This record gives sequence, C-alpha cells and structure tokens, in this order.
Amino acid sequence: MSEQVEINQDLKKYLQELGYRKDTLVDELASETKKLGKVARMQIAKEQGQFLEIIVKISNAKSCLEIGRFTGLSTLFMARGLPKDGKIVTVDTSDEFLPIAEKYWDQDNQASKIKSIIGDGTEVMQSFIDRQYIFDIIFIDADKNNYPNYYELALSLLPSNGIIIIDNMLWHGDVADISILDSRTQAIRDLNQKIKEDKRVEFSLIPLSDGLSFIRKK
Repeated sequence: MSEQVEINQDLKKYLQELGYRKDTLVDELASETKKLGKVARMQIAKEQGQFLEIIVKISNAKSCLEIGRFTGLSTLFMARGLPKDGKIVTVDTSDEFLPIAEKYWDQDNQASKIKSIIGDGTEVMQSFIDRQYIFDIIFIDADKNNYPNYYELALSLLPSNGIIIIDNMLWHGDVADISILDSRTQAIRDLNQKIKEDKRVEFSLIPLSDGLSFIRKK
C-alpha cells in the first residue's frame, strides 16, 4: 500500500521548483508581497494558486467566493480560471493591501471578474445566505478562529456538488502536535476532525504547501 511521503527540505525544494510553472506577473506580485515583511506569510503558495485555477476551470465554475484576500494572489488565480462572464467575490476585513491586489488584477485583465467587499467574513456570508446567494466554489483563507463558522456558512452557500477549499489546514504541522493548544491551532484541528465525520460532504486533506482541505458538498 502506498504511503504518504515525508516532506523533507530536499523534497520541499523540489516541489517548489517543479510544482509551479514560472509566471512573470505572479512572481512580481509575490515579490512585492514579500517586501511587506512578516505579514507576507499570509499569502498562499504559488503552487496552491495553480491548483485553485485548475479546480475552477475543470469544475466549470462561474461564481466563486473568497474569504480572505490579502494582496490578491489567490483571487487572481481563481479569476483566471473563470470564463469571461464569471465572477469572484472576495471579502476581507481591511482595504490596506487592496491597492496592490487591484494593480495586478488590472495588469492581468481580470478586474472585470472581481468584486471586492470590505467587511467581516461571517457577516458578509450570512448576508449572502439571507439573500439566497449561491456560489460554485468557496475558498477560505482568513482568521483561523472563525474557520468552523466559515465552514458552516459556506455549506449554506453551495449547491450539491459545490466545492469548499480551505487553506492552512496543516498549520505548519502544529495540528499534529497535541502539546500545542492555542486557539487557532485547536480551531483547525477541531475542524479537520469535524470534516472527517461530516456525512454532508466528501473530502480530501491535501498536503500541498500548508495543507488544503478539498471538500465537495453532497
């Protein structure tokens, strides 16, 4: 039986080199984000972005929701996967990094597909539920303590066969260390367990970068 390969430093380097196809605009956005300092850790990995784009394409999604924008790299990749008449709504609590995001969305001719909302993720999602909005794919990469809430709200915003993708579900490996009990780690750990037991969905926990949970609503 095949087993999970150990991700050591050599393999990590190999994955970063071979798991991402060079893209000048993406590299420029990543480089500008890196200059922001420690906060740059909030940006998704480029190989994760490629994965998002492919999923949007092969699922024939036309409407996407993103909770947690930062400098807009994941938004960019998902927008690329959408058809010309597709839309992605991206929600973030701050507009601090929105100018960076908008610059690259414009350069890549994706801005017409993107609607940016500044607000609390749970409140915005609930307002969409109240207005009976439906999305094909929901990507979650925001405050970890709210992950369980985002997950439940997301299920109410998807049709059958709708997809949820959640980032940081391995949380630097801390989820596997039972001695680590801070609230963010525990929230992710609890959500992983909940998804495993949730009969409403099918799922795969993918060790891509910091871990993606790929979920299909039945």
